Amino acid sequence: MHHDEVDSIWFLSPSNLPSFQAHYSMAPSDISSFKFSSLFRSFSTYDSRMYADCYPSTCYNTNSAADEEDEDKSSLIEERRKRRMISNRESARRSRMRKQKQFNQLWSLVIHFQSVNHQLLHEVNNMMKECHHILHENIKLRDKKLELLKELENLAAEYNCASHV
Repeated sequence: MHHDEVDSIWFLSPSNLPSFQAHYSMAPSDISSFKFSSLFRSFSTYDSRMYADCYPSTCYNTNSAADEEDEDKSSLIEERRKRRMISNRESARRSRMRKQKQFNQLWSLVIHFQSVNHQLLHEVNNMMKECHHILHENIKLRDKKLELLKELENLAAEYNCASHV
């Protein structure tokens, strides 16, 4: 029997099916991205020899060539698993480096914007001081104008009085 053949199928008859209610919801669009292989990981290490008393002995190939083939396949599977693990570690390392680089870039933007903010606040403070100074000077000039208008009225009144005499 080959590793991709099924030894037997155990199933529940319709008369004794338990009632299960789903504790999740999955949209049809999610099915294509769902990793069904993760459901069957435990079966990838299945060894039918562990259940020899459950099956007839005619299902087994007991020659040493088959054992060597099984060992070769298991070593190949183990090698692939190790390569995948190394690849995953390298991918995770690259991901951490990308995240660190993004963090550093964002942090430098924070520093830059804090500096710009500080400069803008300084400019706003200077403008407010200048505005206050100009308003104060404007009040002084208005008072001076009123004073000069009164003096002009007084001079005009004196001139009119002197010209009538």
